[in-house]
Amino acid sequence: MKNYLMSNSAKLAGCFSIIFLMFGCMAETSEPSIQSDQLTEASLDNDFYTYPLENMRMDPGTLSMVATLRATTAKYHRIEVAMEDGYFQGTPCVSSPNGGMGYHYIRPDNPEFNPEEENSIPFDGTFDPTMPEAILYEMDKNGKMKLVGIEFIIDAEAWDAENEMPPYFGMQEFDEPDEVHNPLPFRNYQIHVWAWKHNPSGIFTPFNPNVKCE
Repeated sequence: MKNYLMSNSAKLAGCFSIIFLMFGCMAETSEPSIQSDQLTEASLDNDFYTYPLENMRMDPGTLSMVATLRATTAKYHRIEVAMEDGYFQGTPCVSSPNGGMGYHYIRPDNPEFNPEEENSIPFDGTFDPTMPEAILYEMDKNGKMKLVGIEFIIDAEAWDAENEMPPYFGMQEFDEPDEVHNPLPFRNYQIHVWAWKHNPSGIFTPFNPNVKCE
C-alpha cells in the first residue's frame, strides 16, 4: 500500500494543495523552494519545556501524551526521514491573520483510499496518538524546513459509526470544522498539537502566531 501511495503522491499532493487553500479569504500561501541539500538537521530543542506555566495547566494524562508524541516524532526533525516514512508535501505554506500552520506533510492511512477516485477519503476513522496524519514544517531564513507541529485528521463519518463521542487528545476535544471553515471535502475531526514550537494562543489552537510563511 505504501508503494502505491508513493506512486500517486504527486497527484494527491496537488489535490491537497487545492483542498487546504480552502481555508477562505483569510488564508495566504507561499510556495516552497527546497533544495536537496537544504534538509534540516535534527534539532531537539526544549521549546516545549520552556513554557512550564502552560504545561502545568494541562492535566497529567494529556501532558504525558504530548511528551510521548514528541518522542515518537522527534525523528521527523530530519524531513528526509518523514519522507522515507511515507509523508509528502500536501500544501503550500498556510497562514492567516491569526498566525501560520506552515507546510503540511501528509500520510494517508485509509487502506481503502484510491487517489484515482474523486470522492475517496485518504484518512480513516481511527485515532492513534503516536501516528499523526500530518506533520507541520516551517521554512527558516536559510531555506531549511523545521518541524513545528503535528496534526491529526480523522474521517468523521467513519469515527461516528463506531463511537458515540468525538475523539479526544487526552482531555482536549478534537475540532470539527463547519461547512464554511472545513478545508477538506469531507466531514472530519482534526486537532493541531504544537509540540515543537510554542504557540502563545494555546498548544491545541490551529494557527500559531510564531509560525511565518515568509
